[in-house]
Amino acid sequence: MTTEQQPEYIQYKYPRTQKYTHALGYQTMAVEGFKQGKILANMCPKCGRAMVPARVVCPVCYVDATKWVDQGQRGKLIAAFKIGYPMYDRRTGVSQIWEKPVVSIELQGGARLDGWCSEMDFDKLKPGLLLEAVWRPPEERIGAFDDILHWKPVEK
Repeated sequence: MTTEQQPEYIQYKYPRTQKYTHALGYQTMAVEGFKQGKILANMCPKCGRAMVPARVVCPVCYVDATKWVDQGQRGKLIAAFKIGYPMYDRRTGVSQIWEKPVVSIELQGGARLDGWCSEMDFDKLKPGLLLEAVWRPPEERIGAFDDILHWKPVEK
């Protein structure tokens, strides 16, 4: 009886970093707004639709959306749900189950945005609930949606 030998594999991880510069183009205004703690949307001059993230052309009217509008720090809850399976965290590189509920919000300026909510009790997360953005400290902001740590219910 012969025993089959398994081939031996040698693994070498090649450490490398690749530096690059990415031109943001039309998104520059929105990125700078996030760094300042503002949610900026561009607005269609024809239908008035506010868009976050910004788009060059309105997807409804097909016209240039050139007007920029501050969306404020608050919005009304549209929907909330919980993710029950591991998801990849691009900041840490680890898959994890997210504890915070995911919320969809209609901002004061009319644009819609998704994010995390600090309220863990789903019985309190009803459509129409007023939520407020909780931002990273200014020195930690990078100009991304991640600059908003989560949304918290506004105490009345």
